[in-house]
Amino acid sequence: MVQLGLSAFYHDSAACLLIDGKVLAAVEEERFTGIKHDNSFPFNSINWCLSYAEKNIGDINQVCWYENPETKKDRVLKIFKKRPIRTFLKKRKFLKEFETSSNPAKILRSIGYTGEIKYTDHHLSHAAFSYYTSPFEEAAILTIDGVGEWETLTISYAKGDIIEKKFHLNFPNSLGMLYSTITAYLGFKPNEGEYKVMGLAPYGDPAKYYDKINKIFKDDDIKQKYFAWEYSDKTMFTSRLSNLLKLAPRHPEDPLTQDHKDLASALQKIYENKFMKYLKIAKNLTGSTNICLAGGCAYNGVANNKANIIFKKVFIPFAPSDAGSAIGSCLHQYTGYKRSPVSPFLGPEYNDSTEILKLIKDSNLKHILFQDEALFPKIADLIASGKIIAWFQGRMEFGARALGNRSILATPRDPKMREKLNYVIKKREGFRPFAPSVLYEDANKWFLFKNEVPYMNLVVRTVGYDKTPPTVYLPSATHIDNTARIHTVTEQQNPRYYKLLQELKKLTGFGVVLNTSFNLKDETITMAPQQAIERFCNSEIDYLVINNFLIIK
Repeated sequence: MVQLGLSAFYHDSAACLLIDGKVLAAVEEERFTGIKHDNSFPFNSINWCLSYAEKNIGDINQVCWYENPETKKDRVLKIFKKRPIRTFLKKRKFLKEFETSSNPAKILRSIGYTGEIKYTDHHLSHAAFSYYTSPFEEAAILTIDGVGEWETLTISYAKGDIIEKKFHLNFPNSLGMLYSTITAYLGFKPNEGEYKVMGLAPYGDPAKYYDKINKIFKDDDIKQKYFAWEYSDKTMFTSRLSNLLKLAPRHPEDPLTQDHKDLASALQKIYENKFMKYLKIAKNLTGSTNICLAGGCAYNGVANNKANIIFKKVFIPFAPSDAGSAIGSCLHQYTGYKRSPVSPFLGPEYNDSTEILKLIKDSNLKHILFQDEALFPKIADLIASGKIIAWFQGRMEFGARALGNRSILATPRDPKMREKLNYVIKKREGFRPFAPSVLYEDANKWFLFKNEVPYMNLVVRTVGYDKTPPTVYLPSATHIDNTARIHTVTEQQNPRYYKLLQELKKLTGFGVVLNTSFNLKDETITMAPQQAIERFCNSEIDYLVINNFLIIK
């Protein structure tokens, strides 16, 4: 059985290819187009997946689509009915696009696919990806996002190969949409800037706006008078929200004030409290001691840590947003699926040393070619001495996190390094935190957490601040609230990255490195060597490593 899984037309379009239930390849469309969170039909991703597996479109037995288009159309049309008559033309445009440019079946037929197309409900695709890639034989599943077809939050119970829905909330009652709306209110881009709000929150005091935001809720319902989700394509909120908050919406170019930080803090606290509420419901409805988190909101690493209070074991996949749903849809539709872990390293790799050498020479760059036994100590020494390294290795990560194959690396022990990375390299807001990658066996030495966190999706307290007097071991990897979004690394998960951390430990006593994605301002994560070299040349990054090539300006 050869399956092609697809997601598109909202954000994070992606394609994946599975053979007999095994994920061979997966990649987001943005990696090819350079458009962050690209929502277009993933033609490039499909072509790469087919090429990687040495297949053509005629070899595909089944295409799996991550949601049900007809159910989604039903929601959109019902929303149009609530809008003014002047939206008639927008409705007509939507229907035309639905039948042509956004119709997955017609697009697939146009590229020569004649086989079976399976549609999986949006939240089921999310849940399936999380559960079927987890280590659990049974588990509760909590899925939270903006909106699928209708559902915005679901609680399911999974056992064996069966996933049964136990509870749901429907649009417009959406925690994800609320978070995105306040993201927009704070001057950040929704469906992209939510992580900025999460990073900004510790700089504020939630007390000023907490009660005001809480007035938006009536039990599970969100009072729609404050929001324009059903009525407008231009804005997400109404003037009533401004009147409630007594704070004008921020424009992107405006400075961030303490009020903005306080609003971010209140939103995060509200979300965490609601998240805890639904965790408790999930526990009561399923009786499970295991939970899988799914949906785009599962990227909220601060809230995710609350799950460890209610459940003994927690699993969060490496791509919980819509991109991962392409895989989830395939896993759900595959009959007789046997659970197994899936590596996040599912994208392109570049092993042609001759081609890489040509790119280096064409760019008038210097280089040294190392053997493994010499490369890792050398790079560890450079990092320890304060140099910033662009690290390009193996197959590209699938999902939003750089997990050690397309990363920018630096020492976490220099207190000025975070500022340098934010302002000089990334050219972004100074409040943005960075994640530390740490040897799994050393994680509890530096962080107050004992479990494996392979996908950088939990925020935990750092060791040292619990001491008297407080001791700052990792200043550039520690956020203002004494936390860090950690990434534990084992040899099995990523042998080369693990070896580098080992060498850092030998040299410094710290098997920890500051890790951020290899991209510059407003760019997608670097995919190919040519792109890596161009970005290296256009930045203040000190060195670039592609496979065993150390590249020098």
